[in-house]
Amino acid sequence: IVKADTSLKYKEVEVFNEKREDQKGETLSKTFIKPYFKEKILDDFIDSYIENNSCLDLEYTVYDMKNGKVNVFLDCGSPKNIVYDYKNKKELSFESIVKRYPEFLEKSRDLLKLKYPTFHVEDIDFDNASYDIRESEIVGHYDSKEFGPANYKINNNEIKDFMDYDMNYDDAYENETFKLDPNKQTIAFTYDDGPSTYDLNLVELLSSSHSSATFFMVGNRIANFPTAVEKLVSSGMEIGNHTYDHKSLTSLSNTKVTEEIAKTNELFESKTGKKMTSLRPSYGAVNKRVAVQVGMPIVLWNIDTLDWKWRNADKVFDEIMKNAKDGEIVLMHSLYKTTVEATDRAIKELYKRGFQIVSVEQLAKLKGKTLLPGNTYLSIK
Repeated sequence: IVKADTSLKYKEVEVFNEKREDQKGETLSKTFIKPYFKEKILDDFIDSYIENNSCLDLEYTVYDMKNGKVNVFLDCGSPKNIVYDYKNKKELSFESIVKRYPEFLEKSRDLLKLKYPTFHVEDIDFDNASYDIRESEIVGHYDSKEFGPANYKINNNEIKDFMDYDMNYDDAYENETFKLDPNKQTIAFTYDDGPSTYDLNLVELLSSSHSSATFFMVGNRIANFPTAVEKLVSSGMEIGNHTYDHKSLTSLSNTKVTEEIAKTNELFESKTGKKMTSLRPSYGAVNKRVAVQVGMPIVLWNIDTLDWKWRNADKVFDEIMKNAKDGEIVLMHSLYKTTVEATDRAIKELYKRGFQIVSVEQLAKLKGKTLLPGNTYLSIK
């Protein structure tokens, strides 16, 4: 089959390859298609890639830039590309088709941060990236030292000022962004006793990693930390009620229980225009009598970090990691620098383990559950 969509013609040929599996000792074989070029540099690149990666299948793209240069992209699990000047018969670097390479990299980083945590993007080895050039986009394939592979579809509209070849444009495009996955392991982070100045640090850590959390506020602290309250709300964090005076609700009369909750709800709404979503009773103290009075879902926890007791980032981090399971709710407090430090470490380690970190509200939605007023939740599965 002669492909005529490029000035550099090639054939599609069948390849028979086999790979021995070490564990079972079985030999797997597969016939697949590869592009064949008369140009030795390109054909050697393709054959070497297939052999070195023991390919049993192959996805590939051949894109002619109409300027005497072609990009060949191969993928059977470990992506790789070559830019080839077929007029002068030589391999080129990817940088040779980019007029303003530093700006291209900066734009790539910005786009990747829409989809991946900032710490993952900052760990990427851009010097060894592979690029799949297509009609109206370039798909970048990247790897990082600590957090594994990443990929991103960079629309030509985003990089048209940086590239050194004629590009096609599709104006009806949307950049890739992070999306929660209902099939992934999910854990909810919660922080009690704020607002506080440490909320600003926590919001930065959570937002930059596409994570979220529920912050249970004490009513009598709200007026003292307006910047933290505004930042939590504007960043989309879930805000819950942690009573007005941090009193044990089970020790109060029905009238006082209602007052502790209503006063906090009303103050928060007057300051932000938003409603609190759920209640975390002080000290986790709740009984049937109190549950009837609150009129909100009651969120407890099943991972208690004891961060208020230890004030030790290592212990808080260890408590999270040894108990982390899908659907769990983690209790922390936003009053301590050590909790911020433990959160930073836990976000990265949970990410490596395949978890996504969410608010209680998001956890319930992902699990297809509706949190009901007066009901108590220690986890959501």
